[in-house]
Amino acid sequence: MATRRVDWSFGPGHGPVSGVVNAAGSALGLTMIADLAHINPVWGATAGSVAAAGAVITSAASSAPGRALAYRALCWLGAGAWSTVALATATAEPFSGPWSTGNLVALAVGTIGAAFTGRAFQSAEQRKEDARQAQVDAQLAYFAAEQDRLDAQMAGQDRDRIAAAWQAEIRKQSRRDVKVEGVEFWDPNTGFTLDVTLPADGTTIEDIKPLEKSLAHAMDVPLGCAVEVINPGVSRRVIHIRVGTVDALSEDHHLPPATEPDTIENPISLGIRSDRSEATANLRYNCMVLIGQTDSGKSNELNVVTDRIVRCTDALGWAIDLTGQARYPRPWVRAWHEGRADAPALDWVAPTAGEARLMTLAAMEIIAYRTADYEQLMFENGWDKIMVSPEIPEVVILVDEFGSLPDDVKENLRQISDTGRGAGVRVVSCALEANSTYIPRAMINQSRERVGMRVQDEAQLQYLFDTTWKSGRIDTSTLNVKGSGMWSTDASLPEKFKGWRIEPSLIDAESVTVAPWRPVLDDVSVSRCDALVAEVKNSDGYKVKQKFTRVYTDRWERTLPLIFPAKRGGASRAATAQAGQAVEAAGSPVATVEPVAPGKSLDDVLGDLAAARERLRNIEPVPDPGPSEADLPPLPADADFSVVESWLSPGVPSTDEAGKPKPHPRRRVRQIVWDAGDAGVGPTAVHKQLEAEGYTTTYPTVNGWMKDDAAAGIMHQGRARDPYTRGPQMVDPHEQDQR
Repeated sequence: MATRRVDWSFGPGHGPVSGVVNAAGSALGLTMIADLAHINPVWGATAGSVAAAGAVITSAASSAPGRALAYRALCWLGAGAWSTVALATATAEPFSGPWSTGNLVALAVGTIGAAFTGRAFQSAEQRKEDARQAQVDAQLAYFAAEQDRLDAQMAGQDRDRIAAAWQAEIRKQSRRDVKVEGVEFWDPNTGFTLDVTLPADGTTIEDIKPLEKSLAHAMDVPLGCAVEVINPGVSRRVIHIRVGTVDALSEDHHLPPATEPDTIENPISLGIRSDRSEATANLRYNCMVLIGQTDSGKSNELNVVTDRIVRCTDALGWAIDLTGQARYPRPWVRAWHEGRADAPALDWVAPTAGEARLMTLAAMEIIAYRTADYEQLMFENGWDKIMVSPEIPEVVILVDEFGSLPDDVKENLRQISDTGRGAGVRVVSCALEANSTYIPRAMINQSRERVGMRVQDEAQLQYLFDTTWKSGRIDTSTLNVKGSGMWSTDASLPEKFKGWRIEPSLIDAESVTVAPWRPVLDDVSVSRCDALVAEVKNSDGYKVKQKFTRVYTDRWERTLPLIFPAKRGGASRAATAQAGQAVEAAGSPVATVEPVAPGKSLDDVLGDLAAARERLRNIEPVPDPGPSEADLPPLPADADFSVVESWLSPGVPSTDEAGKPKPHPRRRVRQIVWDAGDAGVGPTAVHKQLEAEGYTTTYPTVNGWMKDDAAAGIMHQGRARDPYTRGPQMVDPHEQDQR
């Protein structure tokens, strides 16, 4: 136990020096008063003795050491002796007694001596106290280090015990000489990961993967937890085995609300894995298939995917749902329909088979001509695919209940999956079951992102992920919680995950939040998909070609009465919207139905529809006129690209303050990286410089450009978040302007 610190001061609020000076001044004042009152000198010695006795008693009560008792006693006795001498030497002469120079000098010398003595005692006491505290700190540090060593030793013993037990069991079941190199506990402690090295005898991960269920049974893994064999991508002979000890997937993990815009270049988060790391999917270049039986959480997961897409400033969501008057996409456009949002979260919704047909045909037109329309831009920037941006957004078609679609719409979606990657058009397809009845195998083959929510029949997971796997490869009994399922990204082995939970209230709030971030479809793509020629069947069953106008421009005029019928006049308005599509044949007038007048009955509306069908029956088939160059502004081969940039990149200044033509923003990004030299520069600094120069290009676009250039070797980035420098394929971007 530490010794109590000694107080070397005289009175509270004072130190050794100020306390002594204060006490000496008090003694001088009292002695001068006593001299004026002609008090007997004996009282000076008496007062000093009493004060000394009181100081000794008080110090002794506080367990002060002997040197402190002696110091206080001598100080008070010295003050009493001085007072007695001063009173005894007082005479009738002025400046005698306590007023004399000799007595004042004696008092000053005594005061200084007492002050320095007290200061020395206090310094010595402080040094002893510091030494004691250092000793205590050293002991505490030693005990903490010893505790850490013991904890590490115990953890090491646990790791060794777990590694030995699992290595023996894996060898027993697989008959392979595998070696468990290490054990890593999860944070929080809900399981651990085994680092396993395979023998060099041809053993692969496919030999260990089927043992997941039997290993979990043999090692008595808790109910709801699973054993997962995964490929960490380290080496062909290294695999990881995840072992859960607490069912982290049984909890609901709520989707964090949007706080800032995102880009489709980044992977989207679908939920969490058993070790609480995020399960992600890449929809920039890949299509996705999502299946799940009723009450599996499929619809919730589709809304999670939708939320992640509408947060992006360089992607547009088109939704197809033929059930319940667009039951799935309706909440995403309700806020805009009611005037609470500036723009709809989804750019286009197809609630009917006819609208789905128009949407898929529009997407196919964009795919067919987008790369040709932007050929000059792609050539200037060295792209072989459209680089999406807020000015040229990606289109993601989200399909609910794929099995309910007409065959021709399914075929259109299959073609979009096959050909839309280079044009920035991707598909997310959802179905109740994973079989050929609900979703064709061709759609799955083109979808590198696959999600299977909980199902009862393992054969459906086999159909979705790998038709060659053995029965029992996945323990479907561990997928016993709504919202859990299997997930595979970019053709990786499937893993367990739990999807984020998104409530209807959050969907509504998100649709309002993302409204300012929503891009608009580029004018070139609009001109391609706004007028379509489609082959349709007339009432007699013959196929005829029809030209549909204002397909994209009037999409909401056609669909809003169907999505919100109660707020738009009921069934008669819906029938009017269906009958009011403009159908134009070559050389024939547009076939339209006049709007229904108030009070007109449903029978009258049906009669108008029959009359419209009769007129369509007389339309003669015409050859497909094909694309018309008149739909777009002329773009000669020798055109000044600075002018073309003004069409394709709205808001980009064509000239600087000196009147010199400014380079395209992507070329300007390369110039900034070139000028930075070996020091490099990050995307944030590049974006700020572009803003300072008057460009309106967004940060996600700049970041995406730099990532693509790094992948192509034009730029170089050592590690994530390192600055970008010149790559081996980069040439001086300033020379292009000089030419």
